[in-house]
Amino acid sequence: MSKGRPRSSEVFFPKRSLGQNFLVNPRVEQEIIEACALQPDDIVLEIGPGKGVLTRPLADRVKKVLAIEKDNYLAPQLEKEFAGTNVTIEHADVLKYPFEQLPAPMKVVGNLPYNIATPIIEKVLVFRHKFSVFYMTVQLEYGNRIVARPHSKEYGSLSCFVQYYARAQKLFKIPPSAFRPSPKVDSCFLSLRMRPEPARKAHDEEFLFKLIRACFSQRRKMLKNSLAVIYGKEEGEELLRNLNIDPMVRAEDLGLEDYVRLANRGL
Repeated sequence: MSKGRPRSSEVFFPKRSLGQNFLVNPRVEQEIIEACALQPDDIVLEIGPGKGVLTRPLADRVKKVLAIEKDNYLAPQLEKEFAGTNVTIEHADVLKYPFEQLPAPMKVVGNLPYNIATPIIEKVLVFRHKFSVFYMTVQLEYGNRIVARPHSKEYGSLSCFVQYYARAQKLFKIPPSAFRPSPKVDSCFLSLRMRPEPARKAHDEEFLFKLIRACFSQRRKMLKNSLAVIYGKEEGEELLRNLNIDPMVRAEDLGLEDYVRLANRGL
């Protein structure tokens, strides 16, 4: 286990290119660990351990931690600190790491850089059969988009994509002062609990998300006009009426199940 290992006192300057904002508030660290509801037999994948502030308490509570760190300075430091413990440090880019080789089931914990949050989430969801839940720290505005419901300005194609595969929940807000360097915006901690199966399954998921993106790319337009790009004007309007959907509504007025109905009937 990792108890008793000292924190590194060496000076390290965060890299803007990697979107590094390190958690420095012990109270928030504890709140994150408690929210993860960890069990002694859990195996955790940690994305971007940074200086190891979460890695240490994770290791003290679970069976094993696999931490993926891209930074060329931090990764070797972590390897030295956690040598001989239940923590394995992988010096790698998480977007290139072979998730197909991971054991299952795992829990995922990560403080996600905003500039690559979406591709990281997409990759985890592609390999969702490996994971039970994904706990993440993201910018608040981005987190609001993930958990957004219909009829809100935050609701969009990202909301639909994530919620199709997982139950998304915002757990708590985190102030900028909890990080160094301090970001200019609030952050939040949220969870994505993987669905064994979508609540309503699309026959062709690629087509479903193509349809959703088309509708939200013109979110100010009436849905009948947005769907014209996919089906043609008359066919799209007829499809909406056959499904008892008002052609005059806009993209944010439809729930995910409505989009699945549209995609399945429109094939």
